[in-house]
Amino acid sequence: MRITSHKANQFFSLVLKILVVLAAVSFIWYRVTRDESMDFDRFVDILDRYRIFSYTNILILVLFSIANWYFEILKWQTLSSHVRDNSFMRSMRESLASFTAAIFTPSRIGEYGAKCLYYVRAEWRKIIFLNFLGNTAQLFATYFFGIAGLLFIITSVDLALPVFNIILVSGLLFVPFMAYFVMKKFKIRLKGYSIQRLEESFHKVSEEIRWKTLIFASIRFIIFTHQFYFLLLQFQVDVSYPLLIAAVFSTYILASIIPTMIIFDAFIKGGFAVWIFGLLQVPQIIVLTIVLTVWILNFGLPGLAGSYYVLRYKKAKHAIA
Repeated sequence: MRITSHKANQFFSLVLKILVVLAAVSFIWYRVTRDESMDFDRFVDILDRYRIFSYTNILILVLFSIANWYFEILKWQTLSSHVRDNSFMRSMRESLASFTAAIFTPSRIGEYGAKCLYYVRAEWRKIIFLNFLGNTAQLFATYFFGIAGLLFIITSVDLALPVFNIILVSGLLFVPFMAYFVMKKFKIRLKGYSIQRLEESFHKVSEEIRWKTLIFASIRFIIFTHQFYFLLLQFQVDVSYPLLIAAVFSTYILASIIPTMIIFDAFIKGGFAVWIFGLLQVPQIIVLTIVLTVWILNFGLPGLAGSYYVLRYKKAKHAIA
């Protein structure tokens, strides 16, 4: 009976892993070939016209993506050290596999559950919090650089913005801070968690881990925003560096205020990018092409790489006490 039950568990585990991978691959393929704002053939034609496919450009773009994910993995290795010593390779396996599981879930919820599967049940609460801490550090870096970018754009470009739009954007930017204040003031709980409890968990993590996490998150932000900037240069956008990088920073902060599935990340960023770069007279088709290219490099390819680790996942091997 136990043998039959064990085989059944193995079978259902295999089926689940295959379904996760198929879902991730299907979502990536859909994102690349069915973009409502960008015909795929036109996308390839534009990349070819501007020689984005040259060996030098491909090498530089891939190196940007590798560096981006190197620091993401390093960030998780640092955070998970609060629970156990983690090698870089094991951290890479956990990061990529959980990312694949997160592609088709709202606000990357799947990432939390997938990372837990690599740890014993007694550590799951800590892992969920550490993953939350890592994502919060990334959001903080986005807000820090993004607000600086928005302020630079506002003071450097003559914007004809209706008062309603200014109030709406300002309100959205401050929503996280207002939510934090309200939840703490009235002791509101979200799925059993309160701000006070989160703060207690935060202070239990060593200061060294917290600072390293924030530094790695900031480095990541600088890397993938400059990958965007590099593509702007390849598309011969003739605008000064300060204005271009401020526009990139602004795009990322505006996109970050709308929770969504990773698969729709390019669509959300594309909408904000078209608006922001339109102020600098950058053609819409170039902006959309760059957004989709960056999505493929930093989301699509890592998602496919993570599929390998999802299929190879074995609980007994990875859930180490």
